[in-house]
Amino acid sequence: MSLSPRVIALLGFGEAGSAIARGLCAERGWRGPSKPGDNAPRRVIAIDTALDKDARGTALGKTARGLDVAIEGTYTEALREADLVICAVQGEFARDAAAAAAPLLKKGAHYLDLCTITGKMSDEDRAEIDKGAGRYIDIAVMGGFFSQGIKAPMLVAGEDAGDMVAWMNANGFVATLLGPKPGSASSVKMLRSTLVKGIEALGVEALVTAKRQGILEEVLGCLGDADAQTLRGFITMLVRTHVVHAHRRWEEMGLVAQTLRETGVDPLMTEAIERSHRRTVDAHIAPADGQVPSLDEALEILSEKVVRGV
Repeated sequence: MSLSPRVIALLGFGEAGSAIARGLCAERGWRGPSKPGDNAPRRVIAIDTALDKDARGTALGKTARGLDVAIEGTYTEALREADLVICAVQGEFARDAAAAAAPLLKKGAHYLDLCTITGKMSDEDRAEIDKGAGRYIDIAVMGGFFSQGIKAPMLVAGEDAGDMVAWMNANGFVATLLGPKPGSASSVKMLRSTLVKGIEALGVEALVTAKRQGILEEVLGCLGDADAQTLRGFITMLVRTHVVHAHRRWEEMGLVAQTLRETGVDPLMTEAIERSHRRTVDAHIAPADGQVPSLDEALEILSEKVVRGV
């Protein structure tokens, strides 16, 4: 089934919503008739509850009108015109947006949830949309709208996801099909954030210490082993060898924490790493033969004997 929406509604017209509007309106012809003689012009409309309430709200209204996007500050009957609804509000407001939009959706309208939320929150959003006549699609944005605009890579999951990906890629987006299960795209993004933001926090702690000690370039320059492989490969290698070398690494992290304290840096991340490695040490999982397991084997061991539930 090919999709051919004529009216797209954006819920939230901040950085994400306005970037998508620019991509659709300025680059893909989503203003006025799509071809001569077309009596059903393609249109983009928007709803943002901050409209004209402060300086930011005034600015987003000006941006919308500059793109010929009809924008309103409340969820009104105009939403019933939309064939496709793209929700790009902050994650904490995602469910409120879904609940407000659901009663107004036309039958069969697709609801694309771009909010940064957990898999469980995605299920809650979907439940709201299912109460109405909409069809929920879970989308995880894996890049930045500020630098990439509508080309920010997206993972798409849910029923009809394949058709939606085809339409998105034909209209300026960069979308990849993940599968039919809503919530899975959101979970991928959350776990990616664990890795990326964790590296970010470690970078702050380590590089501030290096800068204070006058060895910043030397520290950055000793990362050749990581540079020699992909980030995926490097992380995979660390997890596999963790099963074998957790004890030695735990002892080392105790000395690292001491080094940071001597430099006047609170070893917040380093202490967490030390505790994490100690948890593995206490589980006594190191193989007697010292052989490094495969990733699947390592994760099975860690899941069963080390990483407990809460």
